[in-house]
Amino acid sequence: MNFDGVNRLHEQKATAVNLTGQGNFGDRARPAGILILLAMLSIGLLSGCGQDDTPPPTAEGPSSTQPVAGGTAVIALSGEPDALNPLVFSTATAGVVFSEIHDGLTYMDDDLNYVPRIAKGWEVGGDGLSITYFLNHWVWSDGEPLTAYDVASSLEMFLDPVVASPRRGRLREVKSATALDSLTVRYDFKRPQSEPLARSWHHILPQHLVGQLDRAQVASWPINSQPLASGEFQLERWERNRSLTLVRNPHFPGTAPWLKRVVFSILPESNTRMVALETGDVDVVDSLDPDAAQRLAATGRFTITSVGGRRFYYLGWNFRNPIFADRTTREALSLAIDRELMVATLLKGYGKPATTPIAPVLWNHNKNLVAPPHDPAKSRRLLAEAGWRDEDGDGVLERNGREFSFEIITKQGDPVRENGAVILRANLAEVGVKVNLRVMEHTAGLAQVQAGRYDAFLGLLNANLFGNPAGYVQSDATDQFNHGHYSNATVDSLLEVATGLRERDEALPVWWRLQEELMKDQPAAYLMYPDNLVGVSKRLQNVKPSLLSTFNNLAEWWIAPEDRIYRTN
Repeated sequence: MNFDGVNRLHEQKATAVNLTGQGNFGDRARPAGILILLAMLSIGLLSGCGQDDTPPPTAEGPSSTQPVAGGTAVIALSGEPDALNPLVFSTATAGVVFSEIHDGLTYMDDDLNYVPRIAKGWEVGGDGLSITYFLNHWVWSDGEPLTAYDVASSLEMFLDPVVASPRRGRLREVKSATALDSLTVRYDFKRPQSEPLARSWHHILPQHLVGQLDRAQVASWPINSQPLASGEFQLERWERNRSLTLVRNPHFPGTAPWLKRVVFSILPESNTRMVALETGDVDVVDSLDPDAAQRLAATGRFTITSVGGRRFYYLGWNFRNPIFADRTTREALSLAIDRELMVATLLKGYGKPATTPIAPVLWNHNKNLVAPPHDPAKSRRLLAEAGWRDEDGDGVLERNGREFSFEIITKQGDPVRENGAVILRANLAEVGVKVNLRVMEHTAGLAQVQAGRYDAFLGLLNANLFGNPAGYVQSDATDQFNHGHYSNATVDSLLEVATGLRERDEALPVWWRLQEELMKDQPAAYLMYPDNLVGVSKRLQNVKPSLLSTFNNLAEWWIAPEDRIYRTN
């Protein structure tokens, strides 16, 4: 099927929205007409099949209250995925898209319990040193069987230092995976595990496509842009910097999704995404600005959902820069930051000040910890103790002849980060620290951080659902997400103990002690836990944003035939 272009046919102009004077778009606001034009230019060339979105012969017929197969949903995506190969992708947007075409042996339900998926069941060894999965009959989107041999070879690739996957550290407790037959695979651990399902979870790659490829060249494998699917949807087309289009996977062995097509429209600017939702060019936008969310809700045409999430904003230090080397200086910098102001002004109260990279929604979050207060006076005292003084009276501190100044890199197009960086600069100037801001396109900024060419980075991360921050703070996780080369022997030891305890009741005090140490040592200044505000057009039915993902039940979304506005040529 050749996917060339979709023409949007808006049903009525009577519902057109007048944006004049509405909403607060921040310091970088553009006139509404320009914003609308940007949205239309970004989305107007989306593609469509040579058939329309009418229900297939198996559908029961049009209905506004019961799901009917067919239709196209458009989701705004904040940036271009870097790759759709789970061995190497590093952007959150890549993870969003890949999760909609991929299935694992198990998945988490809304209560964060593991339930069967490709695996129909499992058996944990009595000594906690192994877990055996029993697979359903499954197939890849090219019709080839997905077997235990795919599973075992994928684990081996994740662990291969030549591949250098940033997810390798999450599997450090696994010794090996062995395919006992085509439908049975056993994982052996290096020591007894309290969470064997979590410790053995990873993405699965098609051995028949990648088994003979040069692993040293993994960054250029064809599947990076042309992945096979094992889930309900498969990738049909990727137009760089414009859109990615998913369609039903005809080989999916389970229940087919209701939607015929899902388009991820790449719209880096937050304002552009909001306007695209308002004008009907996209159906779903997450991470909405609170002001925009309130205004959209007032129109009655959108459902706005607030989801308490596992994300956290942080200011990460590069420990190869000597000004961040001592604990006292880092504590002083953290005390200079007004987190309450950031939550109130940037999130409009939809969130809370952060303490550690283990978010409050996770089972092992230390609820007794309180975020560092905004205390400029104590910050100045600690800086003086660390040897920082304003010797020349210019308002900027010095130590050993070096001015206390550094650069913060952050993402372009995210008003929370752009405006947050301005607040950080003002907070730190108050205690004598000079900050320069560098706002970059996300992929370029991330490349700078990964290469270690930065002083500090204002970022946003999704805490993993396992409640294990090792990838961010373990000393040897520099090939994962510890880009700043943070190292603390006590943190490493506590991680080792916590992950080795088989019962959660035993492990919880150790996880809490770990977070206390992170609060003292400040590998980063953890800033805010934002709620996720999701805007959904009311033409789209059964959208249930959750802690797991805004798009967690994508296969259950549907659009009544009379509400479909995307048609083909």
